[in-house]
Amino acid sequence: MPENICCKESSSNANEHLYGTAPRVDHWFLLEYSEHWEKDSLEKSLIPETVKSELNKGLKLLQNSRLQFIKRELHTEGPINFYYIKSTEFEPKSYHFQLNTYEELVELDLISLIEKGDIRDSETNEKIAIICTHGAYDSCCGKYGMPVFNELQKNSSLSVWRSTHVGAHRFSANMVMLPEGIYYGRVGIDNAAKIAEAHLKGDIVLDNFRGRCCFRQPSQVSDYFIRKQLSIHGIYEVRWEFEKDRDDYIAVEFLVEKDNLGYSVNSIVLNNAIKIKTSCIDEKLTTIPQFYFYSLIPYTPKPKEVPNPAEKKG
Repeated sequence: MPENICCKESSSNANEHLYGTAPRVDHWFLLEYSEHWEKDSLEKSLIPETVKSELNKGLKLLQNSRLQFIKRELHTEGPINFYYIKSTEFEPKSYHFQLNTYEELVELDLISLIEKGDIRDSETNEKIAIICTHGAYDSCCGKYGMPVFNELQKNSSLSVWRSTHVGAHRFSANMVMLPEGIYYGRVGIDNAAKIAEAHLKGDIVLDNFRGRCCFRQPSQVSDYFIRKQLSIHGIYEVRWEFEKDRDDYIAVEFLVEKDNLGYSVNSIVLNNAIKIKTSCIDEKLTTIPQFYFYSLIPYTPKPKEVPNPAEKKG
């Protein structure tokens, strides 16, 4: 039986690595819902069933999509904020809608707007921070998330929201910077402002970096290692090229554009590295793999071939 500690303490005491722990998300739905959030937030909400069906339909149609309830205060009046966000490696986009009722989500027909390209009229340049404060999901989220939310509200350059569960509450407080889809863990009032300011400058704070949600886990790990080894902090200073994932060995290639060099980033995974509580209510410990840096091998990338128009047939 695990000792009587919370999941955050269990993870920290085991020195669990933060990097490579962001879930894969390409499409985000952020919907303002100011009532109490149950653990199963959408199903147990008072949102009309037709709207729930529309949201679930969108989540099913868009691969690697995720719905988050967001709010600032309880029982707020006025328009309901809804964001659709596409987190890509380069040029991520945010789209902002204000609704008078939840039923307007059905009328919006978001999937059709995306497919036809008509969504561009709703594009926003907002820099968004969502902080998990979902105490009904895990007590650590509410306990550690709320102070960070309150601290970040002081930053007028950010659109800051409380959010339902974003994944891995043992890393509370968890924060996601959008539209870029950069996950941070173990955020507190001592480092929240630093992380926010770095993000607004286009940089990543590696000490709290969980990963970019546009990558699978092997590439998240390698993204961290190349940044750590070469002291690279700019979000867009590296470009993903290739990924090979084996049982105990991972190789990913990134291009560092300022040097015009490619790097093969090699790491080793120990599948039984640590055992921890992954949730405060866990009665058993869970085995968690850990990734370790192995090597960084530079190479000169081959010049990309430019098609010769004269060689085109016909």
